[in-house]
Amino acid sequence: MCNLCERVLSSVGRSVVTIACGASPFRTMRERMIPAAAGDVLEIGIGSGHNLDLYDRDKIRTLVGIDPDTKMLAMAHRRACDLGRNVRLMEASAEELPVETQSVDTVVASYVLCTIPDTEKALAEIRRVLRPRGRLIFLEHAAAQGKILPHVQRRMNAGWRLLAGGCNLVRDPLSKIANGGFGIDSLVERDFSGSMRFLGRHIAGIAVSDTQ
Repeated sequence: MCNLCERVLSSVGRSVVTIACGASPFRTMRERMIPAAAGDVLEIGIGSGHNLDLYDRDKIRTLVGIDPDTKMLAMAHRRACDLGRNVRLMEASAEELPVETQSVDTVVASYVLCTIPDTEKALAEIRRVLRPRGRLIFLEHAAAQGKILPHVQRRMNAGWRLLAGGCNLVRDPLSKIANGGFGIDSLVERDFSGSMRFLGRHIAGIAVSDTQ
């Protein structure tokens, strides 16, 4: 693929992700889950900063956001400035978190496990940085159940990943979290509907490392 095509697709992907992740079903789930974050908070894949206005200022001691995309980080920086939100933004991947071991009370992962290349390594890193009794707050879409929709997702996955910044429609993040050494403390699960039905299941919850 030529460099120009790659740049255009990257730009389109950012736009698709930013618009889609601001849609009503995502916003409703964010409003439900993000205020539970407390203490020293690390958000992985902060993107353009959709969660920044939802953190409870009275509960947050420090807030760090990481993302591998510099342009997304620039958008998050502008949003943080508009909100008067104090957040430290760093360019980094979830597989190699630039954070000290057991230095974080809450990790937030919202609609990001679908794009991380090595989710097992990322979850191991999350466990490493969490303090004892630390929590992972997750909000994700997951592969559909049933007979027809899973087939549709598999057929459209390659094109969707190219269009939507690497978003994978056929992952099961809940199983990955459980197999990554976390116990699920609470869970909300429902199917997407309407024009978003192709995204499968909408899941969110709080997980705690089973070694803590």
